Amino acid sequence: MKLKDVMTTHVRGISADESVRNAAEAMSQMQVGSLPVFRDGKPIGIITDRDIVVRCVAAGLDCSQTPCRQAMTGELITLPETTDIEAAASAMEERQIRRLLVTGENYDIVGIVSVGDIAANSGSQKVCAELIERMSVPAEPVRFEAVQ
Repeated sequence: MKLKDVMTTHVRGISADESVRNAAEAMSQMQVGSLPVFRDGKPIGIITDRDIVVRCVAAGLDCSQTPCRQAMTGELITLPETTDIEAAASAMEERQIRRLLVTGENYDIVGIVSVGDIAANSGSQKVCAELIERMSVPAEPVRFEAVQ
């Protein structure tokens, strides 16, 4: 099975200069967890719900005034739509990412695929569980002692 068989098409993006708040509102309306970020019609990054929380909200920034380019993940991972889902899963696992953009013949963005899309279409509950387990390598959390 190829990425083109499991990806979400008609991906809406957001301008790098748009506010993080606008990105969050768009994600909420579309019920998605990420948006590609564009500058001059070209993708330059991706902003995720986690990016918004960690890089904007937790940092104390004003989401209405902070541009997406400041909170986005700049390393954009793309794969061609003809990539096998197994190869895509390996690439996602290697980079510890949960979403990637899918490109067409002209290297334009034609879709987005998540680890959930791949897992749900793997055809096997065992493969699905293994994929999610491999993608869920926990980070060592910072522990705080309770103040009394």
